[in-house]
Parts: sequence; structure tokens; C-alpha cells
Amino acid sequence: MPYLGNGFIATQPRSPWVFLDGFFNGNGTESHRACIPSTVPWMLTGPLKVDEQGIHDDSHPQTLWMHHGMGVFLQHITSPDWDVYMTTFVSRRRPNLLVRCIEARFSQPQATPILFRPDLAVNFDSPDCEIIVEPHDGHLSISGHTHVVESNEFQNGVSTFYMYTDVTPQELSKGFYLSVNSPLRFLLTTVSRTSMDEAISSYEGAQLVSLQDPETLFHEQATAWRELWKDGYLCFRGSHGEDASSTRLSRILHTVQYSLLTCFPSVNQPGFVHQPSCEFYGLCPTGLARGNEEDDYMGHVFWDMELWMLPWINLFHPQLCRLALDYRYAMLPLARYRALSEGFEGARFPWESAFTGLETTPWDLAAQNQIHVVGAVSFATQQWLTTHSPGKANSMSTFSNTAAFPVSSSAHSSDDPVEWYRYRGRILLEDIARFWSSRVQYSSTKEAYEIVDVMPPDEYTHCCRNSAYTNTIASLSLAAPAVFARYYGDPVPEEYLDWENKAKRLWMPRDAVNEVMLEHEDYVLGTCVKQADTILLTYPLMYNQPEAWKRNMVDLYAKVTDPNGPAMTWSIFCICALELKEFDRAMDYFERSIEHVHGPFLGWTEVRDGSGAANFLTGAGGFLQSIINGFAGVRMSLIPHPRSKPTCPDSVHTVAALFLTPCVPTRFVQIVPIIRLQHLHFQQRTLTIHIDLTEQNVTLALTQGLPLSVGRLSKDRHWVFDTFRLDKGIPLQLRFQPLCIIGIDLLDDIPSIAADVC
Repeated sequence: MPYLGNGFIATQPRSPWVFLDGFFNGNGTESHRACIPSTVPWMLTGPLKVDEQGIHDDSHPQTLWMHHGMGVFLQHITSPDWDVYMTTFVSRRRPNLLVRCIEARFSQPQATPILFRPDLAVNFDSPDCEIIVEPHDGHLSISGHTHVVESNEFQNGVSTFYMYTDVTPQELSKGFYLSVNSPLRFLLTTVSRTSMDEAISSYEGAQLVSLQDPETLFHEQATAWRELWKDGYLCFRGSHGEDASSTRLSRILHTVQYSLLTCFPSVNQPGFVHQPSCEFYGLCPTGLARGNEEDDYMGHVFWDMELWMLPWINLFHPQLCRLALDYRYAMLPLARYRALSEGFEGARFPWESAFTGLETTPWDLAAQNQIHVVGAVSFATQQWLTTHSPGKANSMSTFSNTAAFPVSSSAHSSDDPVEWYRYRGRILLEDIARFWSSRVQYSSTKEAYEIVDVMPPDEYTHCCRNSAYTNTIASLSLAAPAVFARYYGDPVPEEYLDWENKAKRLWMPRDAVNEVMLEHEDYVLGTCVKQADTILLTYPLMYNQPEAWKRNMVDLYAKVTDPNGPAMTWSIFCICALELKEFDRAMDYFERSIEHVHGPFLGWTEVRDGSGAANFLTGAGGFLQSIINGFAGVRMSLIPHPRSKPTCPDSVHTVAALFLTPCVPTRFVQIVPIIRLQHLHFQQRTLTIHIDLTEQNVTLALTQGLPLSVGRLSKDRHWVFDTFRLDKGIPLQLRFQPLCIIGIDLLDDIPSIAADVC
């Protein structure tokens, strides 16, 4: 079933539960999303016909629909005399509100009334909460608190929810009597994590507008989602007649973006009493509408958020991406505590995180050894800063890290990316680099630093030395504080330089004979691998290695990767094959990835046979990357500024660049003629990138912000910026070729940049 959510509350049609962001029950590794009883787990049954003979069954056909554009689920029951529509949605405009509306439309003015009843009773019990249900003027006020805190040491008390609703067991038992004169019923439920007063106030506000104009709540929902889609989205344009593959692929593309957006709030809600500094609790692999069971990963946050789900959010919804990074910042005290308790410095984020930031992983081996999640937090922070934060040289004063614990100051939650870097981003980068610096060991034999006793992304390997992926993301993390100090024109402290030196001297497990990077130091070629691991060096980490090594990596690891591994794996192989112009192979991997999509509502499953996690957003995130970073060929990177502007006063200063290299497999063009990146956000600008795969041209349109310069690749492998300028309102169409886009204010008159920097 599809998701209905707004990032604060979420559910699914037919689910007995509503889930509230940040609401967890269970101690330590038993922590999971706490189940709040849903007021709408039922569907309409019947109808029961009311006439002079009494009440009797009168069955009719029905259809279930999902409108992914505005987050509305519809049950439609039809007959020659009437149509009944039951619509259900979680309001995007009113974060606390869950709406169900039942409407009958009669074809005859004298039509006989009809009676519908729910096919399930409502049960207000929960396995996770002590619940009190109290009648209140024909409504129910329902409050509950969790049984167990996640941590006796770091959580001051249990969490509480408050619900107010007009959905009562008594009313449901009567059914819904619909007639020409009374064709409409609204059922409203509100949920708060702060007080019953807020729940009641939210309910009364929604009830008032529904009484004044029944269409208002629907209009609000449509408008709120339309505004969210305006911020940015990815779509396919054009068609090949009634081609079923093209239609299905377009629907998959729209559905996965919608499903990710249901996990993010448009408006921050107040935090829990015992966690006031945290307003959003991150992305679970199965979203907010699930998370009470082990297959749903208990609602926990993994590396899946940073590596798999955030890349699309980062490009099209940067403020929502920053909310996810703010969750990691809010969990920083516990990450610091863990690092210190284990004898390290800086911050060690847990493999699985929930309410407090304590390690909540049930599998102890993963909890102890999968430290690459720490690097993922740094990597996502770097990507966000590169994409959105202007890095012009400026005289920013330095800040101490000693008191940098989460605060609620408005200055610290500023929408200004530079301010966010100063108060939060830099602290994350520093603490993570400090952890890796204390975690690496120097090997006199290798004359290099190494990282031992880790579990790589390939979870079939429980413990190894020098995981290629872990060492690479650790290297990027170690270098990041110095890299971004230069980006902002700040002084680079000695500590940063020491970390950067260690980054350069991290040992990598190379096989020079077979010209391929090994998964880890003791890896034997041909050994089965669970999922994408070493292949991640090519993308997204963009590790510098010869093309032949990249090609061998695809060849060797694709053969030994478990065909029943998780969904996102084949998206990465697709991207890497596209980069190598291995088009047939890329399409094979792409088609393999979408074998994980099932059912009429196009939900992703972790395993392609439908088992494992359902509505697996990690796989959905990998699919989106295969389109953006694979077929569209998008990359973000920092490049040396002096090579484009010789007058730059800092010889090591860098600037942000967007690279675009579309790839055109014939088999893909036969399905998708046009890829459109609508309102991609880059350096305080928004662009629309229209990629016509049939005509092999790219149209760039600047829709907001200052002009950009579009560089072309010269014969001597330099980016040349002397020809193409992109101004707002003046589209620029170019034939397919590698392109490099930077701010025009970062250039001198005749600039060029060596192509190897990308």
C-alpha cells in the first residue's frame, strides 16, 4: 500500500497504526517506532441498501486509486444510480491532521439513501503505549505514553502523544447514512507530541474550514503538494505511443519521489519535552509510515539516509536535506560520548540511530564494526555544502568546537548555508575527522595508515582489514575540514593539515596483477558479495583510479554480487557502466534494479522476489541516482579556483562546479525520449535541465539566481569558459558533450581549467 504522510505523521491505507516522527518505544536495541492506533484502518463495505423492505446487501464494484501528485488515497464504489468516494490523506498544510472524507454523488434527485459500514472495528489498544481514551463532547481525546525509554541514562522520561478525533466506535457501528440531502461526511483526527490543547486546537481549526467549505481541506492539500513539487522534481517527457514500459517507468519515477517527500515535514514541529533540540528524526529505509517491525528496520536511521536517499533530496529540496543533517547534529552529543567511551576522539555515530542517538542495532557485529556510517554523515555534509553554500573567499572568524552542542538558537538554524556551515556543518566535519584520526593506525610495514576490524557494506564480511570503501570515505572525511576551510577562504589550522596528511596516506587494497581494487586486504577474487561495496569508489565517491581499473571493477564484482541482494545495488553498477560507455551492460543493470518494484502502487521491496523490507526507500533512492547521475550524468565537485580565475588571491582556494555528461543507451532512448530535471538547486540558483535523448541535445534554463558560465571540454582536456553564458530567462541549447557549470562571477576573461580536476 502507498504512503500517506507529511514528515510529522504517516500511515498506510489498511494499516492499524499511525506513526509519529521521533516516537519510539523500547530500550536500547529493542527501540522501534511506537504504534499509535489508527482511526482509519478500515475500508467501506456494502453498500447496505435502505428501502421499504429494510436494510440489505447491495454489492457493487469498487476501485482503489492513489494520487501521488497530492497524496490522496481513494476508494471508489460505483453503481448506475450513484458513486461513492472515500478519500484519505495526511494534510501537508496542517501537519497534525489526518482526513477521511466520504461523499456520495447521486444521479437521480430522488435516489434511495444508502448505508455503508466499515469492514473493521477501530481498536485503540497499542503494544507500545499505555493509552487513555476519554469521551469529549461526542469526540475522543486519546493520550498515550510509551512503555520504555530508549536509554535510562540519556532519556529523562517516556514520550507522549495526544490525539483528538471524531471517529468513535459508536459512530462507526452505526455506519454512514448517505442521501441526496446529506451526501458528505468528514472524519478528522489530529495528533500532537506536545499537548492535548494543541491536538484540540488543530482539530477545531480543520473542522471549522470543513464546515464553511467542504472543498477547503482538499484545496489546501493540492496547493501544499503543488508548492512542494515546484521546489524541484525529476520527470520523463515525450512518449512512444502507448508503450507500457515507458508509462510504467514514468509512474515509478513519480512514485518514488512522492514516497521520499512523505517523510519530510514542510513545517518544523516542536520537539518532544525530553528532546526539545530535535525537530526531525531522519529517514528510515522504509519511511515514516512503517517501522514497528524488524523487516522495517524498526524505524531506525542508517547510512541509507546519507548515501542512498539524500542525493535526490539534496539537488531538488535542499532545505529538507538540511533537516536530515540537522538530525545528525542533534545526535552529536551521544556520538561524542560513544567515541570517548571507546577510547577515541571526535564523534562516532551509531550504525542504527533512533530517538537519543544511542546505538540501537540488534546485530552486535554490525553495531561494533560498521563504522563507515560515520564517513557517510561527513560525505552528505560535504555534498550539501558543495551544492548549496557559496564559497567565495571571505574573512570568517574561527569558532571553537568546545561548546558546540545542539542548541535551539535561530542563528544556528539559519537558512543561510554559510551560517549553517559556521555553526553546524563545520562542527560535524571536524568531529568526524577527529574520530577517524584517532581510529586509524600507522603500519610501519606498509608505511601508511590503515583501518582494521571493520565490516564493509558487504555484510557477508563481518570483520576485515582495510575495507576499500571504508578507507576511501574515511579519507574524504579526514580531508574535509581543510578542503572546506580553503573553500570558504578560512585559515587552515595545523590539526586540519595533520588530518589531511593522514587522508593522503591511507593504505588501499590494490590488486596490481588484475588491475582492480580489492574489497578489503584479504579479499579473494570470486568471493560472493552481498551488495554494492567496492563499486561505490567509482560512484558516488569518485575515487581517482585508471579507467581500466574501473572497468575491471564492474566486470569482477557484478559477477559475484548476490542476485538477491538489496535493491539499490544494481543502480550503482548501472551508473558506473554508463560512465564507462558500457551501454548494454548498464541497461541490464538498470532493468535488474526495477525488478524490485511490485504491485499496482509500484512499491519497492528490498529483495526482488518481494521479500525483505517493503516500501524500501533505499532502493528508490538508488533508482533516482541511476537517472540523475547515470543517464543525465550529473556530478558535483570542488575545483581549484585559480585555474579559472588567475587573480584569485588564494592559490589553494576552490569553487563549486556542476558537471553534466548525458549518456544515451539506445535501449533507454526507446523507452524515455526526454529527461527533465526541473528546478535543480545549485549555488543559490535553480536550473531546469532538459535532456533530449532522441535529438541528443541539452537545453539549460536558469530560473532563479545570478548568471552561470558553461564550460566545454577542449581537445587538450581543459574546461574552457569563453563561449557559453547562462542568464535567467534565456535558455541555452547545446549538443551532447561534457559540460562544466560554475558561477560567472568566479571567472576572469579567458579562463580554462584542467579537466582532470573533475
